[in-house]
Amino acid sequence: MDFLMPYRAISRSTISFGLVSIPVEVFPATASKSIHFNLLHAKDNSRIQEKIFCVAENKQINRNELVHGFQIRKGNYVSFTDKELKRLETGAGHEIEIVQFIPISKVDPVYFISSYLLGCGSGSAKAYHLLNAAMTNSKRAALAKFVMRGKEHLVLLRTYGEVLMLHTMHYADEIRSPEEIDHGANSSVRASELKLAERLIGDLSEDEFKPEDFRDVYRDKVLEVAEQKAAGQKVTFFAAPKRAKVTDLMTALKRSLKNNLRNGTKDRKPEIADAVRARA
Repeated sequence: MDFLMPYRAISRSTISFGLVSIPVEVFPATASKSIHFNLLHAKDNSRIQEKIFCVAENKQINRNELVHGFQIRKGNYVSFTDKELKRLETGAGHEIEIVQFIPISKVDPVYFISSYLLGCGSGSAKAYHLLNAAMTNSKRAALAKFVMRGKEHLVLLRTYGEVLMLHTMHYADEIRSPEEIDHGANSSVRASELKLAERLIGDLSEDEFKPEDFRDVYRDKVLEVAEQKAAGQKVTFFAAPKRAKVTDLMTALKRSLKNNLRNGTKDRKPEIADAVRARA
């Protein structure tokens, strides 16, 4: 059940910095395989249609009667037509304008939204690989402005092996402050607890990230059951195993270290979280 679309460029652009211009092609860096469901009529398994309904007039309306509404205050909207929104767009250009180079370690991943691979455009191979090599040697990433679909985006360019990768980014005022949530600032940690926690981290540590070691278990289960249903087979749902609740942090840490940490501790980590919550 693999429905991935052919790998095609979604747009063409030009990287510019100083007097240098590098034509590139933009490709999506990921392809979501998340499970999606359609709503069906339970009686006959047929697809349904959602109608556009006006609450004020209590009647169904056509799509060509719609405008875009922006809420100024609760229940108070101003409307925009498609033409008005088009006039507010930045422009039709697709230039990736580099404004500065910074250490990649200085950018927190919370700012990243979507990822795209940049391929060589026509006649740009030498300049493309020159920029890649220079960024690799300097250990720098590039902050840039990129106009996509009429809207200007803040983006980051970085090296990804021999390829350049582009990340669209959130603006600073879109990032929530950690101070807005309770993070247990008044809790204290004993030295013995810290030592055991560091041992547990050490036992669970790996030198490399191996993404192929992880699978979307929910997706696998849904696909398996879907195949069984399609074949008219009996479907069996297994209940998730219950975990014993451990309310003492030290007990949870010691028990985790005692188990086979390489193979079994992934199932024991919730005990530590339960114990931390109980102690807070």
